[in-house]
Amino acid sequence: MGKRLMVFDESAFRQRSGFTLIELMLTLALIALLSSIFVWNINALLKQGELEALQNEMWSAVEKAKQSAVFTRTPHRIRFDDEQQAFMVSAGGEEVPFKVDTSGMGEGVEIEVVFKVVLPRDGYRLVRGELVTHREIESVTFYPDGTCTPFSVDLKIAEYESVYQIDPWTGSQLTRPEEEG
Repeated sequence: MGKRLMVFDESAFRQRSGFTLIELMLTLALIALLSSIFVWNINALLKQGELEALQNEMWSAVEKAKQSAVFTRTPHRIRFDDEQQAFMVSAGGEEVPFKVDTSGMGEGVEIEVVFKVVLPRDGYRLVRGELVTHREIESVTFYPDGTCTPFSVDLKIAEYESVYQIDPWTGSQLTRPEEEG
């Protein structure tokens, strides 16, 4: 038997020292996709945080008006001042502002607050084929007996919006039927 001599080609075992063009393009496309999803989600979270700041100031103003009306035995009103970007709680001639922190919001971000009174069942109106159950009002009144005007409030920052229906007997948020346990 003869010995067989095997010759190895070094170039066949040499390791690659880079990536192919396809690999680079796929990696860049994946990074671009993930970063766009991340930026979109961060933007949405920031806007929701801004809406929460608006909601917190609204609830602070509601609590202040309710408590002050009961303790001072005088009606208190809440309105939203667009110029000051604040909920204004007033009794007599004195107004206490509950200013919305807009420092973290971008320039030109519009805050929209609309108080609406709930029309009585026999007060519904048909407007352009749509049943209207609420009418916009300038302010809401809290009375010394702890009740308030039956109202709802629409809070909106950019495209994010929340609507709260307020119980006139307690001044707290009413839950929607689908939210109840």
